[in-house]
Amino acid sequence: MSIDKDIPSRIQSKNLKCTLILTLIIHLLLLLDHPPAFADEKSIGIIIAGDIKYYRDVQNIFMSKLNREGYADRVKVIVQTPYPDDISLSNALRKLIAIDVDVIVTYGAPATVAAYNEKTKIPIVYADVYESVASRLKAANITGISSKLPISSLLRYLRGIAPVKTLGIVYSSGEEDSAYQSKELYKLAGLYGLKVEPINLQGRRNIKTVLSNRKIDAIIITHSCMASMVFSDIEDFAKTHRIPIASLMPGRNFIIALYANPKELGEKSAERVIKILNGMSPDRISRTCASDTELIFNLKEAVSIGFDIPVELVTEATRLIK
Repeated sequence: MSIDKDIPSRIQSKNLKCTLILTLIIHLLLLLDHPPAFADEKSIGIIIAGDIKYYRDVQNIFMSKLNREGYADRVKVIVQTPYPDDISLSNALRKLIAIDVDVIVTYGAPATVAAYNEKTKIPIVYADVYESVASRLKAANITGISSKLPISSLLRYLRGIAPVKTLGIVYSSGEEDSAYQSKELYKLAGLYGLKVEPINLQGRRNIKTVLSNRKIDAIIITHSCMASMVFSDIEDFAKTHRIPIASLMPGRNFIIALYANPKELGEKSAERVIKILNGMSPDRISRTCASDTELIFNLKEAVSIGFDIPVELVTEATRLIK
């Protein structure tokens, strides 16, 4: 019987191959469990126009998502809170571009449109841009989550609570989504035979003085960073004069608020940023529209100024404040 002298070497070679395969499998499993290590520190630039609470809430959810996925401590996050005008927004964005962040996150139309106009090649992820505005931002480096709110329903709810003959519309002509919504409201008011009092917020104006010169039965506040910065003044005026407020952004003492859920905005924005940090091009990441809408009725506030919210409207709410 002949003995194959190569058997030990073959066994050794086979064992080596098995070890290499096993090592490769272990590495793959580790990669699945943990995000890949970046060669250099990654950075995220955040623009929160006006530093308004609603977008701070979105940002907190965004950071929580990054933390759960293991990224929060491994990336540098630079937050800019400029005043929501063109010059301030441009200056804030140019700071982020100068330090060459890996991705820019913008909340709301003013910040997003300003980032788009900078013509930077840095990836941009937007959140809460009204769908009609977001659809016009066509570039390979931009993606995000837009919002679309049923404005006609908001006016219907308001008319179901209070007799409205003259409607005050608070908007900012310098914010594309706010201006678009005000035009929609104009058309709807015309269909109902309502008179409209436009309240255009441009710069740092005394909103109480502006409102005191208008005879209005109810107020609708469009999706506006400028308006958000003077919410408390609008609320104080309305409460004093027993005027119901409906808003397309959350507030403290509004009777009705209708807006995209910040949890969805924050988490979906974080998901897109993680993909970009891991090398995916923004043009391969689909844009989407928020599907989760919050409809809040403030029963306590309605009663305090002398109005009741009909039961048939209450049943449509996602949350009630009693």
